[in-house]
Amino acid sequence: MADDKSIETPKSVRSVWPAVVLFTSAVATLYFASGYSEVSRRFPVMVAYALAGLACIDFYSRTKLPGVGVLNAFWGSGFGRREMTHNPRLRDELILTAWILAAFFGMATVGILVAAPLFCLLYVRLQAGRSWLVSLGVALVVLAFEAIIFEWVLDYELYRGLLFLEEGFSDW
Repeated sequence: MADDKSIETPKSVRSVWPAVVLFTSAVATLYFASGYSEVSRRFPVMVAYALAGLACIDFYSRTKLPGVGVLNAFWGSGFGRREMTHNPRLRDELILTAWILAAFFGMATVGILVAAPLFCLLYVRLQAGRSWLVSLGVALVVLAFEAIIFEWVLDYELYRGLLFLEEGFSDW
């Protein structure tokens, strides 16, 4: 069953290169985060280590080494699953890339606290096609999570963005 489905999946998708790119991204994140202050580098370093670990698992799951079947069954990976057999069009991939870039731009300009809920609101409404009420609900849950967990419980002020910081656009 898995072999029949994997034939439909392009070799570029099944290759180890996506995992290598993820691992390289993790290493780059660690490198750039090393220049941050101790507090500022905590979160990027945690994300980078998690990404590196997942990239290693992804890499191994794409090989034909012993234990791959068990790993794919446990993680739900493998290209024989119906979720993995799609071959998205380039246009769809570019649209998703644009959404990610827009999210980063939003975080850089208006900050995480504003950009994440706004991104979720727009993505759920425009990309997922849900109602405005559902989209607003998702955005409010994200905002509540950010405010409660980061701002209140952890007392960690999320990045406010270039528009709201004194050293933001005015220093440019």
